[in-house]
Amino acid sequence: MKLFARYSRINLMVMVGIFLLSGVVFYWLVNLVLIREMDADLVGVEERIRNYVGQHDSFPQAFSLDEARISYRTTDRRTAVRQFERITLYSDREKKMHNFRQLTFYMPCRGDWYEVTIVKPLEGLHHLSRVILIVSLSAIFVIIISSILINRVVLSRLWRPFYDTIHAISNFKLGSTSSIRFPETRIEEFAFMNESLKQATEKAEKDYHLLKEFTENASHELQTPLSIIRAKLDLLIQDDGLSQKQSEITRSAYGAVRKLSRLNQSLLLLAKIENRQFSNIETINLQEKIEEKVAQFQELWQSRGISIAYNLQKTDIRANGELIDVLLNNLLSNASNHNLSEGSIGIELVPNQLVVSNTGLDIPLDSNRLYQRFYKGAQHTSRNGLGLSIVKQICEVSSIATVYQFTGSRHTFTLTW
Repeated sequence: MKLFARYSRINLMVMVGIFLLSGVVFYWLVNLVLIREMDADLVGVEERIRNYVGQHDSFPQAFSLDEARISYRTTDRRTAVRQFERITLYSDREKKMHNFRQLTFYMPCRGDWYEVTIVKPLEGLHHLSRVILIVSLSAIFVIIISSILINRVVLSRLWRPFYDTIHAISNFKLGSTSSIRFPETRIEEFAFMNESLKQATEKAEKDYHLLKEFTENASHELQTPLSIIRAKLDLLIQDDGLSQKQSEITRSAYGAVRKLSRLNQSLLLLAKIENRQFSNIETINLQEKIEEKVAQFQELWQSRGISIAYNLQKTDIRANGELIDVLLNNLLSNASNHNLSEGSIGIELVPNQLVVSNTGLDIPLDSNRLYQRFYKGAQHTSRNGLGLSIVKQICEVSSIATVYQFTGSRHTFTLTW
């Protein structure tokens, strides 16, 4: 739900509640005032009757005027108590039962006590309640319609700079040649937001270029001395004058340098992937790519007695060719390195899905740490633990979903796009 829609809903609910409550209170107050006014009128009639009895020693003729009814009857009760109450009688005007206000008081006349009753209709209150209800509902309806129109017109215009800014941020890409441009606005909060975002994106762009420059420089600066060391050690290993102990030490150093070189290349590749430095997107025939990889790995699998079974259907994918090449290399290398002797590898390619499975240890990998950097299986501690991290990064930048499953002693990776 959008922010201004949620605000409008809350605002409408509050206003409707206020109007309903105010309508109830207004009706109660008006009813109270009218009842008091009617009671005052009834008291006035009482005073006139008392004055008439005092002057003529008899009651005035009972009459019905404006549906006001006066009646007298003798009573044994002798009290000055005055009673007001609401009763229901038949209304000649309304032709139905209706509410009336009744005043009852007691007074003497010619030696006897009389109960005098004065009744006046409450038709006005009935009509008033209907009018208040109609006015309240009409006001609520007008407020709802007005608020909807205000939300669609005024608030949408007020929030347009915000959505323009969000659109600009969503289209922003690090390393892009065009700089991000935020919309002009006279709203102070949005202007402050745009200025803050502009500073943040400029800093991110600057940090990106520095990191990109570092990775490029590190690639050259580290690889060159490592290559020299490997070459020197290679020459040293071939020297016939080395003793057996010296030869073992040299081979160990040579293996460590090779491992360091692979680690450096993997870390640099991860940095380049995260920095979106592989921006060239093309349509790749995945079937042909996998067939090439199977041919390349065939000799390795034969030497280890690993059988391969594959079913490849023609499938294309839109991605970077270099990254797809690395992805397939790492998946097949992982299936080979973590396999059993005389094990098997399965590859299935169907439209929009690639499944690579292999035999291995009879325990599943830790799904929570599977794609973490330097995570290693127990049977291959000599690996640097970056293969699946690179696979995960490539899948993320290529919009490919990855799922790992362990069923029946087979480790399966499913890629879907």
